Amino acid sequence: MSFFDRFLTRERQQKLKRRYIHKVMLFISKTINITCPKRFHITDYVRDHNFIACLWHGNFLMMPYLYAKAREIPNMCLITAAHNDGAMVEQYFEQFGLESIRGSTGTHKGGTKALIQAVRALKEGKDVAVTPDGPKGPYKSIANGILLMAMRSGVGICGCRVKPSAYWELKTWDKFCIPKPFSRIDYYIHKPLFLPQDIEIDEAKKILQEYMNEVDAL
Repeated sequence: MSFFDRFLTRERQQKLKRRYIHKVMLFISKTINITCPKRFHITDYVRDHNFIACLWHGNFLMMPYLYAKAREIPNMCLITAAHNDGAMVEQYFEQFGLESIRGSTGTHKGGTKALIQAVRALKEGKDVAVTPDGPKGPYKSIANGILLMAMRSGVGICGCRVKPSAYWELKTWDKFCIPKPFSRIDYYIHKPLFLPQDIEIDEAKKILQEYMNEVDAL
């Protein structure tokens, strides 16, 4: 039994999380952004093209600050899970002017609807952000949704990474990363990866996994 379970029902805990967690996350990220020296490494490709931002679930906290460096005016949709945790992530990103598409990167009923909306957004010139291992893992795995999104739209996938010199790592499935104040942060948007429309899904997954391994090594 956790400390909170002693005093609050699970339903009450969820209500408090929905009401406050996005505000807490914003306070933490703003504190980090103000106190940490930063270096940005952004491919020139995104200056003139929309893109699919591919990032691991545990690395999303500071992503809005990276995106703000690439786009003065936000033009992004984020794929978020349909359950409560997805709603909290959605509320966090809304504070930066980013839109959300509720669903997942899988190919089940809810994922298919999100995929259709994401491809439409890409064809309209929007950027779309995806955590291919979200919403529940496994850690650094790749679901089919982002692959189909890239294949059907023809838009390039750009791996994104926030790399702090010092950080806390939560004991969650995604090893959620919180940079420590006053650490140095390197922000990356990597060169684009394009997937042909006729490629086999397993081959596409292998190619993207190798690409993301390259991003992780930056």
